[in-house]
Formats: sequence, structure tokens, C-alpha cells
Amino acid sequence: MFCARCGKENREDAVFCAQCGVNLGRIPQAEALQKPLSTKMILLIVAGVSIALAVGIVTLIAVFVWVPNLSHYVVVDGQMMVGADGEPIELVQNPEAEDVAWAELEHFLAMDDTDKIPYNESTFVCTDFAETLHNNAENAGIRTGYVVLDLTQSEYGHAINVFNTTDEGLVFVDDTGTIDPNPQCSADKIVEVEVGRYYMPQSVFPHSGCGGWERLGKVTSVDICW
Repeated sequence: MFCARCGKENREDAVFCAQCGVNLGRIPQAEALQKPLSTKMILLIVAGVSIALAVGIVTLIAVFVWVPNLSHYVVVDGQMMVGADGEPIELVQNPEAEDVAWAELEHFLAMDDTDKIPYNESTFVCTDFAETLHNNAENAGIRTGYVVLDLTQSEYGHAINVFNTTDEGLVFVDDTGTIDPNPQCSADKIVEVEVGRYYMPQSVFPHSGCGGWERLGKVTSVDICW
């Protein structure tokens, strides 16, 4: 037996080299344990770590950037609601939005200008008003529902909003504006919504120089999208 380290010839039954003293039975195992990783193996490890980091970064972006901007379309009885331009109504969903008291909602309506937008059958109708008020409220941190109504005197139905106030319960708000908005008149309206009940809007901010609001017949169905 020759020593793999120093080359000294030893007896066949020798355990240690007579010249350098190394353990003759452990040299191959020791060399195998000390063998360095191949370049291919190192590249595979680096690639795996890089992929894991990339997946982690994408996940963090999804949680902290995309989630707060979630949105969805409004579908009632299998039909997607659209605006005057034919584009789908798209609702902003703010996961941090909360139900508020009536006083806070009233203050928001007073500051919001959705009702000042002119009503136009070609560019801006009730579905657009309800979409705009909904998204403005959600962005302001107020939880809002999108409401689609069927009425006996309205061929195409009507769209409004609902808020689940902490002190007054459900409050339905019709923010549809007029053809020629009067700067002194607010088109913010509240209405009692119930199947079989007449749709009778009442001004949130009444003004002596502003007239009443048109009745649209009885409510025949109510769909709410939160």
C-alpha cells in the first residue's frame, strides 16, 4: 500500500503511514469532503436565490401597491352597467374605507362637486353620477354602495348610492345633477328606498330659490353593490 499523501510504501495492513503518519483509511473520504463546489452548482444556487428574491419583491408590490387600488365592474342580472359613453362602470374599492356618521357624510356631500356636473344623455347620466360619487367617497375613506333601481316610470332604471351610517343606518343618496346646474342649488338628495314605495327625493341642502325633484314612480327592484 502506498500513501496517497507522501508516496511512502507501507504494509497492506498498515493503518497509519510509516513516514508521514496520515490515516491511510481516511484519505479518500477527507478529500471528497473537501472537494469544492463545481461552477455549475454555484450558478444553479445563485439562480435559485435570485428567483426567490424576485418572487418576494413582486408579492410585496402586489400587497402594498395594487391592493389599495382594487376596482370592479357592476353587473346586475348578468348585465354590465355602463355609462353614457358605453364604457363599463368601474368602482374603486378602498380596503381602508369605513362607515361614518351622518354628520361626516353630510360634510363630504357639501364639499363634493359631483352634483354640479351637467346631466347630458350623451356624456353623463345617472350611472356616471353614481360611479363618480362612489369613487370620490371611497377615495375619501367612506364606504359606499352602488345602487341600481327599477322604477315604474323609468324605462332604463336609475342608479344612486347608499351609505351605511353609524348613527342613521342606510342612507340612500341620489347625486344626479341637472341639465343646467344652478351654482346656488345643490343636487344632493336623500330618498327612502323600498320596493313598492314611491321614489321621492328630498334635498340634503334645500335652498329657497331651488325647486323640488321629480318623482320616478314606485320602486320595483333594488340591487346594491358594495
